[in-house]
Amino acid sequence: MSVSIYYTAQRKQKLTDYEQEAINKLIANYSVDEEIEKYTRTGEGYNWTSFYVYNPENPTEENVIFEGSTRLPDNSEEAMWEGVQHWSALLSQIRCVISDAEWHVHIDDHVLFWDDKYLEYDLSK
Repeated sequence: MSVSIYYTAQRKQKLTDYEQEAINKLIANYSVDEEIEKYTRTGEGYNWTSFYVYNPENPTEENVIFEGSTRLPDNSEEAMWEGVQHWSALLSQIRCVISDAEWHVHIDDHVLFWDDKYLEYDLSK
């Protein structure tokens, strides 16, 4: 059974070109494509999947400007935890780009809480 991280940002104004460009750069910086390729080729490492953003032209709810889900790696004891840390760090940076939106991030039934002091998701809760 796979476990995924889900993310949604809502506001009335669509993403600006600047915001979209910044998000695209962050997603590229956090890409796990090389790790996916290595795992496919050798079986070594985690069974990552790429960060996935849903089509913004077909939002699941009104005023959704950014949303998606990504399956967490689960082929070793530490794989899922590494995936949670990796993708929540990316989502923290994306949230800082879209700071005026209402965010909801969760892993299946577990909501991730935002830490306003450190501007990141608090994984201890």
